[in-house]
Amino acid sequence: MKSKLALIAIPLDIRGGAETILNLVARALASRPDWDVEIGFLGGQIAGEVAGSHQYGIRRSYGIGGGKAMSEVLLASRLIRHRYDLVFSSHARVNSFLAAARSVGVLRSRRLVTRESTVLLDRFKGPRALAYRALYAAYGSQDMVVAQTSYMNERLHHVLPRRAIAKLCTLPNPVDEDLIVKMSSETLPDDDGKMFSHRPQIVWCGRLIEVKRPTIAIDVLAEVRRRTGEDYELTMVGSGPLEAELRARAGNLNLASRVNLLGQRDNPFPLFRASRAGMLTSATEGFPNVLLEMMACRIPGIVTTPCAGDLDKLSGLEISAGFGASEIADALLKVIRGSNRSALYGKTLSERSPGRFADMLLGAPWSYPGGQR
Repeated sequence: MKSKLALIAIPLDIRGGAETILNLVARALASRPDWDVEIGFLGGQIAGEVAGSHQYGIRRSYGIGGGKAMSEVLLASRLIRHRYDLVFSSHARVNSFLAAARSVGVLRSRRLVTRESTVLLDRFKGPRALAYRALYAAYGSQDMVVAQTSYMNERLHHVLPRRAIAKLCTLPNPVDEDLIVKMSSETLPDDDGKMFSHRPQIVWCGRLIEVKRPTIAIDVLAEVRRRTGEDYELTMVGSGPLEAELRARAGNLNLASRVNLLGQRDNPFPLFRASRAGMLTSATEGFPNVLLEMMACRIPGIVTTPCAGDLDKLSGLEISAGFGASEIADALLKVIRGSNRSALYGKTLSERSPGRFADMLLGAPWSYPGGQR
């Protein structure tokens, strides 16, 4: 008989960095014999299983609408019917609502833990930044506020109320290495297999939006090809509003046949496993989980911009000196011309198991590598 109840609160049933972490925690808890786990989506079903169904032994419930502003208010009627042992969320709007709901007794939970998804005030200015400051003002009833990196922790000290700062800690993101390795072993579809067999591929993965700077990735490809004379291709996994701009950029640089825009993939890991190098070009990130996923797929070399804190703690990663195409190309050529780095990833991956992360959320003794108050 399961005796403990956990709620993992997520705005929408979509794939994203924060959603990945929330699902990892849900699965880690559900694997334990004494935990009953529910993922509560604020919005209606748009993907995944039907409402109320089970996957990995986890119940899934849905609200209505698009999970946007004010949808968390509709969660109140679902919260008040239960007493939880753990509630966990990772979006500032949901975090703020849950903290306020616990303060007034709508949420009854032995433990409330909220995680910050990004350094919001680095990304947004003006009215939107003021709106986020208003959300942070409701923080304080949590038992733990999780920052992903030491840099994020330091920045949050400037915006959180004092009662919340006392709960702030740094926990490095987890990664389910075993699951990723299993998924990466799936055979590539015929078209992908042919593409990867013809030329060495540099893989990029993320939403096609400004903060991810996907256009720079095409400029980096052009620079690497110019310097080496070698016929590399760029495979880009993801969807978003910049797709037309990327196609135009590739055409202007005469690279239309060397830039493969594959769209969203439910399982990008076989593509990672087959690539010569991985690349991240973001301007800013809370922490880019895709780097951990690339490591788990044992890509021979991985390059990133200095877009987040604590990247220097990832063994085997190459960090570019800056954000320009030339600087990223310098780093990429270093890993392409160097030896295979995949053997170096093991230390980082072993320290970031989902079970260990879940233990820390539950208040286990503070022994997580890289973790700090």
